[in-house]
Amino acid sequence: MGIPTLIDFEASCLPSYGQSFPIEVALAGTDASSCNWLIRPDPQWEYWDWSEEAEALHGISRAQLEREGMPAAQVLEELIVAARGCDVYADADLDAYWLETLALACGKDVPFPIRFFGELLEERNYTRAQVVAALDEARRRMPAEHRARDDALRLALTLRLLE
Repeated sequence: MGIPTLIDFEASCLPSYGQSFPIEVALAGTDASSCNWLIRPDPQWEYWDWSEEAEALHGISRAQLEREGMPAAQVLEELIVAARGCDVYADADLDAYWLETLALACGKDVPFPIRFFGELLEERNYTRAQVVAALDEARRRMPAEHRARDDALRLALTLRLLE
């Protein structure tokens, strides 16, 4: 079994609003370590959807991605290296969708599975009351939301609090 590691993506919009693509991804460990990448939109995504509502939530503009984002292939390769030896978990199945979207843009297969965070909590036999208390405390300590690093670190903190 690998080291539990949390992943979170931010995207151009939610799929219910259109064809979305990943714009930011982060991995976080329970030791409070983290990696974060802004993703420059791949040319394949040029005509995909962008939601001003999503931009208002995460605060990342297309212009910022063009200036500061890394090419999708580089992000994918660095993400693969960072996730090596880890069991990767997310709190939403959309994160697996955006990993697949990133991999497909690079002409690659999905490099690793993303499991649902709730499965890990269930495997470890935490009660609902324990999980709710840990989530509340993690939110209190880390209230910033809708940035990949903050969201992944908050989930990692939740797990650390439970341990």
